[in-house]
Amino acid sequence: MNTPTAPRIWTIVTAGAIALGVALTVNAPAAQAERISESTIKSECRAAGGTYSTTVIKGIGERHSSCTYKDEDGNKWTDVYTNGEYQGTDPA
Repeated sequence: MNTPTAPRIWTIVTAGAIALGVALTVNAPAAQAERISESTIKSECRAAGGTYSTTVIKGIGERHSSCTYKDEDGNKWTDVYTNGEYQGTDPA
């Protein structure tokens, strides 16, 4: 049975890309979260079609921001930031 060449090539390319990604992730040094401005969080959230919110906790001066959006499969996610540092993504 003959298999078309293009699907085989894409399988090989995809497998190679995954292997490279795993190798880079395993060998990458631990990165510290970079702070980004609230205006960047807000504009990137808007660009993703998300809903941005922020709260400042008085007394300790912490700002907690979030962006809730849907991925291409329709699943809702929330990116969470504290004082501009990305904390993680949670299912919404």
